[in-house]
Amino acid sequence: MSAQCGYRPSMTWRSLMAGKPLLAKGLRRSIGDGQTTWVWKDPWVPSEAPIILAPPSYPTPNVVKVCELLNAGGDGWDTEKLRVMFDEDVCCQILSIPPDKEQGGDRWVWSMIREAYTLLREESRGLRINENCIMCNNAPEDVFHVVIDCPELQYMWVEANYDYSIRVFHANVLEWLVVETGEWKEEQIAALAIATYFAWERRNKKKFNNEIVRVEELWNRVERVMDETQVALSGDDRHRECPVSLVWEKPVRSFVKVNIDDVAMKDGGGVMGGLVRDDTGCCLGVFMNLVHYPNDPIKLEAMAVKRGLELALKIGSKNVIVEGDAKLVMELLQTPCDQTSSLNVLCRDILRFSSNFEHVSFNL
Repeated sequence: MSAQCGYRPSMTWRSLMAGKPLLAKGLRRSIGDGQTTWVWKDPWVPSEAPIILAPPSYPTPNVVKVCELLNAGGDGWDTEKLRVMFDEDVCCQILSIPPDKEQGGDRWVWSMIREAYTLLREESRGLRINENCIMCNNAPEDVFHVVIDCPELQYMWVEANYDYSIRVFHANVLEWLVVETGEWKEEQIAALAIATYFAWERRNKKKFNNEIVRVEELWNRVERVMDETQVALSGDDRHRECPVSLVWEKPVRSFVKVNIDDVAMKDGGGVMGGLVRDDTGCCLGVFMNLVHYPNDPIKLEAMAVKRGLELALKIGSKNVIVEGDAKLVMELLQTPCDQTSSLNVLCRDILRFSSNFEHVSFNL
């Protein structure tokens, strides 16, 4: 970002320099150890578009770097400090995704925002149809616009784990893929294929059934398909255990059982709850939390698992069985994989926290 245009630059370099102000608007920080990210100067809070927090007007702890908001182990947030420094909405956004310790240092990621797309959109791309986009009604409905460029779709690209930003410099989908995908990993290509399918499906549901699919749901669905595929490839489904009974069973002696569940709310966020019972069936503790972010029931289930383990640790339990009804979450906890997704970040955080116990198992 500090590079200059220089003497006799090429056309490509001049184009990149001209787009630098737009690039700056889409940059945000992905938190690893928090050592190099400024709390009040860098955009780092998970949100639809990158934002820089304004210091509060009331006295707060003297915090400069994001690492000062992490717990002693560096693998989670210092919740008490967050509550003192930020309002409830910002706290929920920060707590929705734990720092990814395995990432190492912080890094810049880039997401194209809606205003940039409005400025960069060309008048004609690829196949043209003589009607406006059914989703935004602001541009002709060509293929590139429908599955990539529509302003109503940009939240999905903001949420994406991969940098697809170079697409704005190409004239159509085919050109973009031919030029760029040679340097991509197979995982990134697969995620793009799934994302564009869901974008096209969303458009068709609106056009033919007048059915509205919230754009906030799309990338969560992409991640879910990718995670499910990774889990399926990492083991043999024939050997996976299925529940033999739908009746709750007591844990064995010296164990406690944590049962959790969640529900996503129509207007965003959700509710998660659970309880801890011992080998006699006696309830040792319960929890219920309303969260404003995320709205994905699978991620809420993972957050509920973590909250249930925190409650079990507070009670003093050493041996824990966790039961939930989200198969994907339980399989990712039983068979960790290296899939890049926010759900996997949550699951890795749960597995790190599990080291506080002598034994933890995760069951459907």
